[in-house]
Amino acid sequence: MPHPPRATPRPTPQPPPELSVLRPADRVPDPTVQRLVADLANRQFGIVTRTQLCACGLSSSAIDRWAASGRLQRIHSGVFTAGHRALTTEGRRLAAALACGPSAGLSFTDAGAVWHFCRARGSRFHVTVPKDHVQHGQRPGIHVHESRGPLLIVVRDGIPVTSAAQTLRDLATVLSDDELEEAVDASIRTGVYDQVAVDAVCGRGRPGSARLRRVLVSRDPDVRDTKSRWERRMLRILREHGLPRPLVNQPIVALGLEPDLLWLQPRVVVEWDSWTHHRLRHQFESDRRKTARLQSAGFTVLRFTWRQTRYEPETVINAIRTALSRTVGSQTR
Repeated sequence: MPHPPRATPRPTPQPPPELSVLRPADRVPDPTVQRLVADLANRQFGIVTRTQLCACGLSSSAIDRWAASGRLQRIHSGVFTAGHRALTTEGRRLAAALACGPSAGLSFTDAGAVWHFCRARGSRFHVTVPKDHVQHGQRPGIHVHESRGPLLIVVRDGIPVTSAAQTLRDLATVLSDDELEEAVDASIRTGVYDQVAVDAVCGRGRPGSARLRRVLVSRDPDVRDTKSRWERRMLRILREHGLPRPLVNQPIVALGLEPDLLWLQPRVVVEWDSWTHHRLRHQFESDRRKTARLQSAGFTVLRFTWRQTRYEPETVINAIRTALSRTVGSQTR
C-alpha cells in the first residue's frame, strides 16, 4: 500500500533583511520627530542639515530614505529642504552658509545684502570660514573664503553673516568708492555702524582696511542725510572745488518743499532730474510746479542730471558758482 505524501513544512516568515536591523522609530517615524523636523524647517526658511535632523531623532538611514522618497530635497552635501515648499532667497543664503560648517557665515556682497548695505553680486554665494575650519571638497554655487584673522559671525535675520564691521572691510575690496561710501552711509542709517568694531577689524595688512579708512576720513559729515548717490557725488564735487556746503534735503517750511541741495542765504537751490524717478508725466509736472514755487519765492533753481554730474562736472560747478556769486553780489548792492 503506497505511503501518503509527506507534508512539506512551511518556512517561518522572516522580515526583510533591511528591516531586521532597523529600530521601530526608523520604520514608522515618531510623530514627535516629524513635528520637531517641521518646526525646525519653519524657523529656517525650509532648510535643515543632516546634523540637525539627527538631533531631532532621525537616524542616518532614515534621513537617506526621506531623501530618496522626496520628503527631503538635497541642496548641498548634508543640507536639505524639508517638504515641497519653494526655496526663497533667504533659504538659499542659509543653505550656502550651513553647507560650509557651523562656524561659517555669508560674507562680502552677500553679507552686505543681508545687512542692507548693497546688492549681492555674481552667481555664487560668498561664505567665509575660519582658517582651521576649512573643509575640502567642491561646493557648487559657493565661493569659500578663508579668514586670515579672527572671524566674527553673527545671525542677522536668521542667517549667519560676518559682522557689520567685517562686512564693510570686505566690501572695501570689491566696491567702488561711491558704492563703499553708500554702504557706510547705510550702516549709519540703520544704526549698526560701530567705530570701535571697525577699528578692531581694520588691522595692518588686512585686505580692504586702508581703503575703508580712506573713505571714512574723506566722508562728508552731511552725507548721512543724503537720499541718493547723486547727492553724495555732488557734495564731494562741491568740496573738491571749494564751494560752500549746502543743506541737504532741508525742508523749507514756509513753502512745504524739500530741495535736494539748498544754500539758504544766497537763496540757491540745486535739484537732480533722475530719469528713473522723474520721467512720468505727473513727476515731470510736479518738478515744474516745485521750480515755479521756488522761483516765485526768490530762489534761483538749477537742475542737473546724473550724466551731467558724472561726465560734465566742470559745467555743473561753473553754473553753481555763477549762481552763488550773482546772488551774493545782488545782496551786497
